[in-house]
Amino acid sequence: MDPQNEEKDASSRREFFQGVTGMAGAAAMVAALSQLGIPVLNAAQGSEAIPDTISGASQAAQPGAEPASKKLPTTPEGQAVSPIFKNPPPWPTGTRGNLYSHLFSTKLKENSTLPAVAPSPQAYFRGHSDLPGAKINMGWQLITKPYKLEMESHHHDHDEYLFFLGSTFPDLVGSFDAEIEYFLGTEYEQHIITKACVLYIPAGLEHNPCDIRKIGKPMFFSALSLAPFFNGVYQTMGYMAMKSGRKID
Repeated sequence: MDPQNEEKDASSRREFFQGVTGMAGAAAMVAALSQLGIPVLNAAQGSEAIPDTISGASQAAQPGAEPASKKLPTTPEGQAVSPIFKNPPPWPTGTRGNLYSHLFSTKLKENSTLPAVAPSPQAYFRGHSDLPGAKINMGWQLITKPYKLEMESHHHDHDEYLFFLGSTFPDLVGSFDAEIEYFLGTEYEQHIITKACVLYIPAGLEHNPCDIRKIGKPMFFSALSLAPFFNGVYQTMGYMAMKSGRKID
């Protein structure tokens, strides 16, 4: 086989796989941003055209516009959609009724118990008390000033996840600007948190105290417990539970 042809074929294969890899990365990014509720816009450069997978129309890039090959597909109305759906079924007309209305919880807002450091309103999903049958509970707080979040250790009979994030969209990871002292285990193993992270606390693991030492920018904090309501066994106070909260409109 002609060496020049072999090199040309190899180059074409490289370009093909690079294109596939780039699309896979874009799809993953779009999916992640969509889960965060962040509007996703077409962003790239070039001039080639590709078919619109929703309307079936071919889109040609205008001079100076983003390349169609890297743009998201759109509906006939021009709304961007995820590129992972290549041949979606027709959009359903749906039915009307209240068969599943009981699965929605819209009463989430509660006043803060520490408004000087975690302003109101805060958001809480109180598990079973908010949605009968629910098996998780969690809260969302914006912390603006240093303070000792927990003063003593405790443990749960269920797993828990703590989310320490920044609060500047869209970069909730890069905008983290805080220093937190955290203790784990009965031996009080010390950890200093200076980066956005998720802390997994297995059932039975002693954890805390927790000291939010420094806050450069407001910090987004969330605690997710895999239980119908918040409960724990505390070092000096014994068993404590929070089954419901006072909601505000």
